[in-house]
Amino acid sequence: MRPSRSSRALEAIIRDLIDTRDGATYFAERVWGVSLRYDLGGNHPLVGRSAPDFELVDGTKLGDHLREGKGLLLDFDAGAPLQALASRWNGITYVVSDARDRLGLSALLVRPDGFVAWAGEAVPDNEEAAQAASQWFGKA
Repeated sequence: MRPSRSSRALEAIIRDLIDTRDGATYFAERVWGVSLRYDLGGNHPLVGRSAPDFELVDGTKLGDHLREGKGLLLDFDAGAPLQALASRWNGITYVVSDARDRLGLSALLVRPDGFVAWAGEAVPDNEEAAQAASQWFGKA
């Protein structure tokens, strides 16, 4: 690991990349594991990724609701069908709240480890949500 002309040149290139927004984002995602994505099935691009730490209108964040080690069904639109769905599993906490920026989502099912198991846009597909809940939390 002794410095050489070629290692110093490589270091200069990396520093130049980190000085750009895209380069800094790339390296930060790699170091923090944010870019990690598990193949959990599902059609939404968030499924299998770390859930964004949504800032909810009540002042809490998504991460605050994951502290009990349970799954979380976050419903941005207060849909009765999703509340009924969540009540079928002991391992899922149902939270209804809007967020400052919901990223076009209407609801989100998050595993206890913070990874998205299901995401619903516009009108959530309750059947897909139930399938994801069964996959990660067992039979209702």
